[in-house]
Amino acid sequence: MKSGKNHTGSVKKKKNRGKSSSGAGNFFLRPALICVFTVVLTLTASIAGLFDTAENVFYDDRMRRTASSVRPSEEIAVVLLDQESLDWGNSENGWSWPWPRSVYADIVRFFEAGGAASVAFDVLFTEPSVYGSGDDGAFAEACRNYGRIVQTVFFSDTQGTVSGWKDTAPLPPGSEGKQPGDSPVLFPIDSLSASACVLGSINSLADSDGTVRKALAYYAYGEYQVPSLGVAQLYAAGKDAPVPEEEPAAGRFLKFQNDITAYVPYNAKQILESYYAVSAGEEPLLEPGMFRGMHVFFGFYAPGLFDICSTPVSSNYPGVGVHITQLDNYLQDVFLEPAPASLSVSLLVFCALLGIVPFTVFQAASRKVSVLAPVLIFLLSLGLYIFSAYLAFAAGSILPVVPPVFSLFCGFLASALVSYFSEGRKRRYLKQAFKQYLSPAVIEELIANPDRLKLGGERKRISIYFSDVQGFTSISEKLPPEELTALLNDYLTAMTDIILDSGGTIDKYEGDAVIAFWNAPTEQEDHAKRALEAAVACQKKVAEMRPGLEARAGRPFYIRIGLNTGNAVVGNMGSNSRFDYTMLGDSVNLAARLEGLNKQFGTYCMCTDVSKREAEAAGTNLKFRELARAAVVGKKEAVTVFEPMPPEEYDRKKDVLSAFAAALSFFYEGHLKDALAAFEGISEKDAAAEHYAGKCRALIESWGGAENVPGDWNGVWVADSK
Repeated sequence: MKSGKNHTGSVKKKKNRGKSSSGAGNFFLRPALICVFTVVLTLTASIAGLFDTAENVFYDDRMRRTASSVRPSEEIAVVLLDQESLDWGNSENGWSWPWPRSVYADIVRFFEAGGAASVAFDVLFTEPSVYGSGDDGAFAEACRNYGRIVQTVFFSDTQGTVSGWKDTAPLPPGSEGKQPGDSPVLFPIDSLSASACVLGSINSLADSDGTVRKALAYYAYGEYQVPSLGVAQLYAAGKDAPVPEEEPAAGRFLKFQNDITAYVPYNAKQILESYYAVSAGEEPLLEPGMFRGMHVFFGFYAPGLFDICSTPVSSNYPGVGVHITQLDNYLQDVFLEPAPASLSVSLLVFCALLGIVPFTVFQAASRKVSVLAPVLIFLLSLGLYIFSAYLAFAAGSILPVVPPVFSLFCGFLASALVSYFSEGRKRRYLKQAFKQYLSPAVIEELIANPDRLKLGGERKRISIYFSDVQGFTSISEKLPPEELTALLNDYLTAMTDIILDSGGTIDKYEGDAVIAFWNAPTEQEDHAKRALEAAVACQKKVAEMRPGLEARAGRPFYIRIGLNTGNAVVGNMGSNSRFDYTMLGDSVNLAARLEGLNKQFGTYCMCTDVSKREAEAAGTNLKFRELARAAVVGKKEAVTVFEPMPPEEYDRKKDVLSAFAAALSFFYEGHLKDALAAFEGISEKDAAAEHYAGKCRALIESWGGAENVPGDWNGVWVADSK
């Protein structure tokens, strides 16, 4: 390989013709346009109801996870007519189903005696008692005497029996002078309607999926505002009830308990046994006074009797539980409040921007961070928002989940796609242009720092690699151009792969020669180790390929490598229109000289003592054989050079290498006769020893005898050719 005084490479790059089109205007305009697009898309999908199902899933999950965050009101009592009560009534009292209504009268009297605030029957008594009118009369009389009983009314176009308001029924609160509706209604029988303090609506407000999440405080029947069963309890107790005009027309979101068992329900058997015990002057199981001031709900809970509905906490939730929950929420003021429309839209904008930020910052940072970073930021933002929505829910505020998450995702995806198609195009072009010369890490460094693609250099400490093929001129003279090109390409591809995989930069190719360096443009603290190990790996690869290469070349195929570590100027050098990313300096020239110096020792890889020391400091496992104190052509000062080799090769040649080291000591000390004898003893096993033996004979002859050592002898091997 030929080399001039100063070395420059030839990784060609076109001139950087100005600033990127992504100026300050685009930096803000692009995210703004993406944000507008994302918000409009999300609002359109939300209005179309595309998110309803998924939003309900998140709502129900939040409800289940926070259902027990609020303790049930201590002002509510629940009495259930369950299977145990039915069995007791049949076995102890001979009551078949349905029970006599006089039994319900006894329940009313028990709570009247205890001073309960109100009692609501979540039962539709739409037919007279099978036990006769006297049975209904007993129940009605007990209700009338107590004066705080709530009976139910149900509005149904298919099941209603009365159109308009029943004459015997008490008017809904605040209905004087107003007109009722005219659709069918299911009322209790006349005697029970007349004896009730107030009638409560048991119409549920289910969403499109059939799940009850909200409840109306009032059912609008014409101009009448009929209170729900839960709100009717407040009227019956004489307490302040919600003002109809102040209640949301779509109902209020309920804060459920996990189950109505949270209210420690009693069954009808316990209440009746206690009432009969008190009446008989005996000790009751339950003292009536323990229910003083409480709102009591009575409902059926035996299989086949009670109505069930789907709620966020259960798909088989007792219907009475909805009314209990509504009253509980009013008593404790723990209704869930949906986010205002303005806040919901603001969240869409915020989340869209949150999704756009990762790739926007990623671009602004010129990709100095991994592409994984925006993904992690996106996932973190996603998790934080969902977590915040759950926290807000526990505090009583319903933040939308799916639309903001969709906005976040769309913002992220849109910015990623824009980044890919705009910046990615330039990125892919640079990768394609440089992949033959630079390692992927170096390409990423250039992409991340495009300012480096301009004229200018910097002084850096690098490790330098020069190699060429022994006797390549003879090979090239024998082979046709096509075969020579194919042979050279196969060889150079194998060497290039090893160098690039080690993080090296290919400076240039000169025919069969490869010139490379490490620690530029990317920082590599272990650059000497990388360079030497790559050189040894190249020699190993050539040894594996040698049979095939020699068969094609028609002669032995070996490569010589020279390595050095030192300071050099590295950067883009050339003209304003065309320049190279290359290196120059004395340390570069020395590496080039060492490649050629291999010929004088019969070796194929040689490095300076500086490269050796720095590679060892970086932890290389390579072994080294000291070759010489050499003064290369163009250099006055000698440099100690070494032959690097794998540990297994070093161990295999250990005896020869030890003998070589002893002979080298004689040579350094000027004992050329002893050195000659020692080198000749191993010359058949070691090419370097054979060359040293020849050198010793030449020096002895030129001095006129081994004893005529010059006074200035320093053991330096002076190279007489490049």
